Amino acid sequence: MTKDPDDLETGILHDLIGHLLRHGFNLGQTVFRSAFAAEGITPLQFMIMELVTHNPGISHSRLCRALGTSASVITTTLKPLMAAGRVTGSPMPGDARQAVYIATDTGRHAHERMQPLIARSELMLTEALSQSEQAELKRLLRLLIGSPGASDRVPDEGSELHL
Repeated sequence: MTKDPDDLETGILHDLIGHLLRHGFNLGQTVFRSAFAAEGITPLQFMIMELVTHNPGISHSRLCRALGTSASVITTTLKPLMAAGRVTGSPMPGDARQAVYIATDTGRHAHERMQPLIARSELMLTEALSQSEQAELKRLLRLLIGSPGASDRVPDEGSELHL
């Protein structure tokens, strides 16, 4: 017989960092979907828009490294952004095997329009935490993934992002 969720025995789950991160990730996805429902954009698409907007001409490989994901995931995620006219891609000057991306005027306007939505999403996600707890959580997560601070920029073409 299954217990009521309030008295469910979770064993060691709530002591496992991986479980807590996964649970937090799921919560973040739910909150993002709620805040961005009218935009029809995923969290990864938002992250790509953020990077492309702030780094015009960013290469496919730099997007992969900055987001810690594979080229195929970036390609799949970019398709709707390009179809919507928010991002455009072209061959990299000097190396046509690589693509570079820029935000279009439509994309820059959408990105600007989404800034209050991401702020709302972050507030909803962290409403149970004080400002100092939020700062500490960010600090610890940056430490965990090997990113020293918010002022980090996308790594240079030849450098590695340690995740």
